[in-house]
Amino acid sequence: MNYFWSNTIWYMLLGISTISTVIYSISKAKRRKFAFAFYMTLVGLVLFFETMILIVFKSYNYYPMIIHTSPFDDVLAGNLFSQFSVAATALLVAVLNLKNYWILILSGIYGLIEELFLALGIYSHNWYRTWMTLVGLIIYFWWAKKNYIKGLVRGIKPLRLYFYIFMGLFPLDVITLLWGFILSGYQNYTRNLIPDSVRSPYLASFLYYTFVTIIIISIYFLRLKWRWKSGVILAIYGINFIAYKLHILYFYNMFWYVVFSTISIFSIYLSIVLLDYFYKDK
Repeated sequence: MNYFWSNTIWYMLLGISTISTVIYSISKAKRRKFAFAFYMTLVGLVLFFETMILIVFKSYNYYPMIIHTSPFDDVLAGNLFSQFSVAATALLVAVLNLKNYWILILSGIYGLIEELFLALGIYSHNWYRTWMTLVGLIIYFWWAKKNYIKGLVRGIKPLRLYFYIFMGLFPLDVITLLWGFILSGYQNYTRNLIPDSVRSPYLASFLYYTFVTIIIISIYFLRLKWRWKSGVILAIYGINFIAYKLHILYFYNMFWYVVFSTISIFSIYLSIVLLDYFYKDK
C-alpha cells in the first residue's frame, strides 16, 4: 500500500517547515556559525532525551512509513522529523529573542500538531501524553533563549562548551554515521543489552557513542601531543576489536571492522574540531 499521502506527506511538510525555519533563523543571526553550532546542540539535547523515553521506556511511536523494512527504524525516522523541528523552533526563539508569551504560543502549536498526528493515526502514545510535550517545550524553548544570549554576550565557559559539543555530535555522528552503519547491514550492536532485542542495538549504539565521544573530546581539549593522541586512537581500535570478539559489536567481516572504526573515530574528531571552531568564531 502506498502510504505517502496518508502518512509520509505530513512528516515531509514538517521537514520543509524545519529547513525553512533553520535557514531563516541563521540568516537573522549575528554570528551564523555560532547559531548553526547551537542548533546542533539543540537537536542533540532533544535526541538525547528521546533516546531514553522512546528507546528505553517506549513512550510513543511514529509512523512516517519511510523505512518499510524495519518498523522500529521507521519510528526513529519519524522521531528525527519531530526533534529537528522542535530544535529549529527553539533556535528561532533564541535568535529572535522572542518574548515569553511566544514560547507559550509556539509550545501550544506543537501540542496541536501532536493531537493532529494522533487523530491522523500517524503517531500514537503509549504512556506519554500531550501535556508532557507542552511542559517540556516551554522549559526547552526558555533554556535555548537564555543560553543562546548568554553564549553570545559572555562567551561559553569550558565545561559548558564540552557539554554543548557532546550534544552537538549527536546529530552530526549518531544519526548520520552510527545509525547509517546499522541500516547498511554491515555493522550492528548486541541484541542482549536489554530484554527487548529490537531496541537493544540502538541503546548499545548510544552507549558506544557516549564512551568514544567522551574519550575523543578529552584528547582534543587536553591538547595532547599527536603521539599520545595516536596511542588513545589505537586503543579505541583495540576496544572495538575486543567488543567484536565478545559479540558486543558486530561486523560483516574484518574489513568492515576497520572501516567502521576508522570512520567513526575520525568523523567524531573532525566534528569536534568543526563545532569548536563554530562556537569560538567571531
